[in-house]
Amino acid sequence: MKHRYGRARPGAVRRILQLCSVSLVAVSFSLSAGATEARRGGTLTVGLESELLGFDVVQGGSLDPSGEITMRAVQEPLVRYDYETGQTLPLLAVEWNASEDQTVWTLRLRDGVLFHDGSPFTAQDVAAHYGRILDPEQNAAGRSTLSVIESVEAVEPLVVRFHLRHPWPAFLVMIGSTGISGPIPSAANVDAGNQNRQPVGTGPFRLTQWSSGDRLVVERFADYWAADEIQLDRVVFRVLPDTQTRYASLQSGEIDVMWTDRGQIINEATGNPALVAVSVDGGGAENILINARMPHLSDQRVRAAIAHAWNQEALVRISWQDTKPVIDHPLGGTVECGNVGYRAYNPERARELLADYGQPVAFEFVHTATARGRELGELLQFMLQDVGIAVTLVPVDQSTLMRRVATRDFAMTGWRIPDSPDLEPQLYSAVHSTSQTNNSGVSTPEMDAAADAMRLATSRDESVALQCEVSRHINEQVSMLWRGGGRYHVITSQRVQNMPTPWRGIIDVTRVSVTD
Repeated sequence: MKHRYGRARPGAVRRILQLCSVSLVAVSFSLSAGATEARRGGTLTVGLESELLGFDVVQGGSLDPSGEITMRAVQEPLVRYDYETGQTLPLLAVEWNASEDQTVWTLRLRDGVLFHDGSPFTAQDVAAHYGRILDPEQNAAGRSTLSVIESVEAVEPLVVRFHLRHPWPAFLVMIGSTGISGPIPSAANVDAGNQNRQPVGTGPFRLTQWSSGDRLVVERFADYWAADEIQLDRVVFRVLPDTQTRYASLQSGEIDVMWTDRGQIINEATGNPALVAVSVDGGGAENILINARMPHLSDQRVRAAIAHAWNQEALVRISWQDTKPVIDHPLGGTVECGNVGYRAYNPERARELLADYGQPVAFEFVHTATARGRELGELLQFMLQDVGIAVTLVPVDQSTLMRRVATRDFAMTGWRIPDSPDLEPQLYSAVHSTSQTNNSGVSTPEMDAAADAMRLATSRDESVALQCEVSRHINEQVSMLWRGGGRYHVITSQRVQNMPTPWRGIIDVTRVSVTD
């Protein structure tokens, strides 16, 4: 039996704004302990909970964990954050520098990079990509998160310049994200309207097959700029929504690697000598969104009653089987926020608040039609029924759930705050009144002020303190419930070698190799 734990995320990320001039020439991927010598060639099969909705993040491509795993193989961002060292490393950009006031960042791009169609990667592709995201008419999901970026210009073929509205410590982290906007597509392919289903990227693999609901197949890109680092010939992403089916497929050898958050499977795999269980702690959170635009939920007393009826400890014990930590904020175990006003389980207090509200409360809970989704719905339904709130469960598929959240067509639903080296952008977009992704609709002048101050922070320590303050407002206003913190689990077969630590639960298959 092999059981590997990644190190907890460093308590303080090195201040990006101190790196006014960075020039690094090698991309060094952290490999998991015990890796053996790589064998070139072979196929890796990855089991996914859901499939990517598209490769164009502006057009609506989904970048949940499953989507991000697929995206990383085909498209790349400008830089890469190294969780082990707290440094930002080169990828498509090889060096960068900031102006004295930290509002203008100039990046030099890697020379000789080709897209999958053989065309050269240039600064114009970068400028066009971010221009679309920032264009209000495009209604891109990441626009609120990246609103500090005022404009992006191609200065030279291999030089791109970002103009910021104010200094932003999270800038390099965000342009390195593969979960919001980072992956750069071919501008020509985007203009042709093909990017979402027929992507052209710079990644080590190119898409060769997409059978919706079944699989995506990518094959090695021979002209990749770091071709010598790529071992696999092909990666198959199998869409297996049922977790038990994915696990059975891993055990039988039909797939080689899977992400899961099912406690029973994680604990079973940990004791299975034929498998390798990898776990890593970080930030982020599983949560439940409460849509304050809906009847009853617009009243803070009702939301507070729901929070006091919610027993996070019981859910972590029953559903996660203690494979996630109980939390009162999403910043991770290395961040000490002090008292953030977490509303602990107190059903008597919940009944008092509902009596003060004076009306019967009933609404729908939208959840995925999976075992995990049903379990979450049934636990919430039971807990709220205990205090007199009637909850109707509405099971839907993953894509429908995401669409309903995007259109605010829900009362309550399961969601998550993804982990990141800096959670400021996610928190800002989740709570600010002007944000397109404030899906709860909860906002107050005090919450906006805290979020604005957080975004304008000029140091990491100041930003983290204000992130704690925003978390306090979330708990006070009850825009969401916590249902477990950032502990992420990946399970592989013994044939998988050189698997990087799965920070944020994202499986990076690009430098993986397999044995016979």
